[in-house]
Amino acid sequence: MLLHWCTVQPQGNDPLAAIRFAVPVRISSIRVFPAGSQPFTNAPDVVAETEPEAFYLDVFLNAHPIPQADAKEKPRVPNALVPTLIAYAGRQVEFTVNMGPEYATRLMILKGKFTKLSVAIYGDIVSDAPPTAQKYEARPLPSIEPMPLSKPIDPSASSDPTLLAKQLLALIPESPPLPLVVRLMFCLKPSNDDWDLPDFPYLHANLEAAEEELDIEGVNDLLSRPVRDDATEEELSTFAARVAEYVSSPKFKNDQDSNDAYQIARLFSISASQHQGLAKALLHHLDIESLFTAHTLDEETLLCLLEAASNVDIARRMNSETFFHTLRQVQESHKADTPTQLAAQRLSSRITDWQTFEDALTNPKGNFVQAWNMLQDLSTEESSTAIWLESVIHHEDIVAKMIEIPAQSSLQAHCPLYFRNKIHITSHDAFIALVRTFIGVASVLAVWAWTDSVGNDACREQVSAVVHLWQGVDGYREIVNHLLLLRQLTRRLNWISSDNEVPRQSGILAEKIICELAKDPRAVLNEDLVETILLLKPRLTFITENELLSMRKVALVSENGLPAAVEELMFSSDHPLSPRRLRTLRVSLAIVKRELDLPKGEWKTLELFWEEGSPGIVACLIDVLVGVSGDLNAHFTLYPPPPMNQLLVEQLFLTADDLLQLITQLTPVYPPASQALRKVVVASADIFACTDAGDTLFSETSRASASARGTRQACLDFVHTCSAAGIVAEPSRAGAEVAFRALLQHAGQCGNRDPSLHVQQVFTIVDHILPEPNAMLYDEGEPSHWVTSVLPNALDELRLFLHLLDPENKGHVVKRLIRLDDGMLGIGAWLFTEEVKDMTRTIENLAGHSRREDYKQVLQYQVMLYLQFILCLLKPSSSLSKWCFDAIAETPDLSLALREGLMALLDGQYTSRYLDELVALLASSATSFEPELQFAILLAALRVSREGQSLINSISKILNGLPAIVISPEPLRVELGPVLSALASHKMDADIARNVLSILQWLPIQPDPKWTVLSGITPPLFSTLFSTLQASLPADDHPALTTLHSTLTLDENEYLSSPSTALPDTLKMSIHDIDDLMRQDIPTPATPHNGAKTPDILGVIISPPTALLRSQVPTTGLTKTYMNNDFRQLRQTPSARQNTSRLPSMHGV
Repeated sequence: MLLHWCTVQPQGNDPLAAIRFAVPVRISSIRVFPAGSQPFTNAPDVVAETEPEAFYLDVFLNAHPIPQADAKEKPRVPNALVPTLIAYAGRQVEFTVNMGPEYATRLMILKGKFTKLSVAIYGDIVSDAPPTAQKYEARPLPSIEPMPLSKPIDPSASSDPTLLAKQLLALIPESPPLPLVVRLMFCLKPSNDDWDLPDFPYLHANLEAAEEELDIEGVNDLLSRPVRDDATEEELSTFAARVAEYVSSPKFKNDQDSNDAYQIARLFSISASQHQGLAKALLHHLDIESLFTAHTLDEETLLCLLEAASNVDIARRMNSETFFHTLRQVQESHKADTPTQLAAQRLSSRITDWQTFEDALTNPKGNFVQAWNMLQDLSTEESSTAIWLESVIHHEDIVAKMIEIPAQSSLQAHCPLYFRNKIHITSHDAFIALVRTFIGVASVLAVWAWTDSVGNDACREQVSAVVHLWQGVDGYREIVNHLLLLRQLTRRLNWISSDNEVPRQSGILAEKIICELAKDPRAVLNEDLVETILLLKPRLTFITENELLSMRKVALVSENGLPAAVEELMFSSDHPLSPRRLRTLRVSLAIVKRELDLPKGEWKTLELFWEEGSPGIVACLIDVLVGVSGDLNAHFTLYPPPPMNQLLVEQLFLTADDLLQLITQLTPVYPPASQALRKVVVASADIFACTDAGDTLFSETSRASASARGTRQACLDFVHTCSAAGIVAEPSRAGAEVAFRALLQHAGQCGNRDPSLHVQQVFTIVDHILPEPNAMLYDEGEPSHWVTSVLPNALDELRLFLHLLDPENKGHVVKRLIRLDDGMLGIGAWLFTEEVKDMTRTIENLAGHSRREDYKQVLQYQVMLYLQFILCLLKPSSSLSKWCFDAIAETPDLSLALREGLMALLDGQYTSRYLDELVALLASSATSFEPELQFAILLAALRVSREGQSLINSISKILNGLPAIVISPEPLRVELGPVLSALASHKMDADIARNVLSILQWLPIQPDPKWTVLSGITPPLFSTLFSTLQASLPADDHPALTTLHSTLTLDENEYLSSPSTALPDTLKMSIHDIDDLMRQDIPTPATPHNGAKTPDILGVIISPPTALLRSQVPTTGLTKTYMNNDFRQLRQTPSARQNTSRLPSMHGV
């Protein structure tokens, strides 16, 4: 709400004005209006009078404490002023004030060089009375949808990505065309004298100037000015012919040396950014292969050719086997130094990358990543960037290809692309959007440099606003920050931000750009940006004092280099880590990573870590990662709900990502010891779980969510690296074994996070590191180290880990292990057996003890999960169904365990739809199993058939094939009678009836007469059964039915079947019931019964039992009478022969 509106002016000589409020208020914002504006639509007569146009304004607010609801006394009002600084650069501006909930104010003092100031103050009125507790009402959080870039400022969605740059350039009166601006700003860089000439910037090279003696240096000086855009092909060809004539002259050939090669390379570099026809003409008249040989190519010459190769025509001409052969000679030469060899390698890559880039423009399956890497490489140098930009916006072939591609989608539609790691460009549309974005951003930055050079502040402000806006957009941010590190652009930021005697909007925007750029640790490694940050001095228009201190800290670390980085990594920090500390760590990690990429940087880094007392760089990084992991876990706990700070969480994820990438890089060379490896694997698993939680909690478009997704991949990359074959944690232990066992053990240790989500994330990592069968064999055909070393030592942990998984994921892991083992260890059969045994033990626990009903329900649900897992392996849709049936038939332990499990289910009278499906599958293949298992399957099939007829065929087949020795009459009679009773009540087709007849005919032929006595079926149903069979069978079988009817008899005792228990498919319990189940049964304290003897805890010390003091001298009675010197002689006996409780003397000790 509007608290106050006024126009104030200083009173007296002091530049001070004050605003008093009648009641305490909490200010949320201060809005300043320029002179002549109308602040309120409803009050047109109110006009602002602010003067001058721009100034600094110091704002002081007195701190008025607000009474809290739980406060016992009214807080004392201190006479304290809280200062803040406002930089007013004109126009209507609103400044946010964050006072916090603890304080209000009644006085505002304004100090500054102003004559009048029109302000509107917004906020809330605060009562002095303590606030009353309000009832909490749950409300949904507001959904914030990202706002896409508008089309005019989104080059990625424009068919002409340079359109925005041209429109911004048009804001400057009589501005030159964009290609000339790019050429002048980044390539030719006119001298100070040229800037002062009246015809500037239209100062062109005179190609027709007659010179008595032409040389290459003179040509290069001539081309330091731009060639006219309307120069004819004939003029360019004539000029190139004159150059070729001089190069082919005997004088040049006789005096040719490496300096001449450099000058020619410089000629190609200069012409690459000039008129398109100039480079073509020179290439037509000059032979590159003959001009450059292995002995004339030094580092400076190669760097000039590298710039020239940013031009598509020059790159195409260099793309020849002869020139590549020359470059290979330089790379393999022992005389060439390392920088020269690296330059030759970069030149070779750029030539081939241009071909890849041209192909990727039109080929939907092109190598987009390699093409993008070329853009990242050439954009580290101003000239290369400008030459490439000239090619893509002027070359006929490139322009034609770009025009043919429709602008279908914006870059934001393809984000995030994870620029921090290896970029993933998944489609042709995403690549084209990236290229157009790169062209648009580079063009706008060229205009920005031009506006700063000519001093047009209005246009510079507009361009700066666009650049700062792009810094807040995914995809654009990375490209803008990357190009801003060009030397000229970074220095211009320094110049613009330092000229802040009077606040200017362009200066404020420059500070915002610097502040955002300094958040990238790789950008802070740039020397020019470090210099820019260190030159920032208060008083600043946007950057706060705390932010400036944080920026200076990372800049100083970058300036001091590797020693400072090592010192920061070794410093023991308190947790939780602050954002400033996290930024320092990230910059230190970037410095170490950069140093490790240098030829001798690895040894230098190790020496510094040793000097600081660290056993190694990896151990230090692991300790830091463990601390970061702990901080991340604290943000995703279930209780108490932590305050969510997305900015801090984002920095934690990014720091963890940097650490994991560096540890992953070093692990193959310096594998951690077992203990350290376990620590880092556990920390990685925790971070991985936090990334899933963060991705779920945060908005998909938020930077915290994007950083979580990038860190997630870093976790997977690390565990995959430390599980590789060459990683050895100890002489006899592979790194894969340590990592695998650590993951399995950690699955049940979630800390305060959600246990089910934690197990799911650990399962994801385990599934990621398990190798595929086609990758498990070495070239010699030997089994993988996973089969020989890892799995045999992790069986116990693996079994416990499987207990935590749901049936689907458990089945997935077991299937992968079976394929990996491929029958070598039999791990699949062992795990299958153990799961069945665990099911049997669970059933025994249900039957063996009196349990609470809730606990029984949990155990029953667990039995159902075991059945679901077994069915997951055996069902026909499973890829390992045949293997499972073969394992049951060939593994005695598995067969025995399965038989005991089925019998336990039958004895417990348990039913389940999963049990019905499992019995049906087993019955269909039972004839290949051991006879004892067949009989158990037979009983189970009979139990299942009480509700249907589908298994009668399998029952008949099993029964007629079983040997009599394994058949127990009583269980079979008990199960068969109810099945026959159920069949009597339903119609039967001929096939079912024939199998029922076969079962009945089997009974009389058994030697024991008990088989002919049926139980569980009543006489009426017995008669109905034979009537149904007679109706279903042909007449030939009727005599057999008559004989059976007279042979079989019924047990007259009433059959009472036990009630069955249905296993639950789902489990629903209240949180209170779960809490009760988790508590141990602690006995209730009670007073001891009367007469109970409580042992004296001091009895051994104060009053030892008589037996310990009894003498060992032989006695003739119950007592001992010492006579003469008997007692003295006893004391003289050696101590080794005495049995006494007396402690030895401690005197003299």
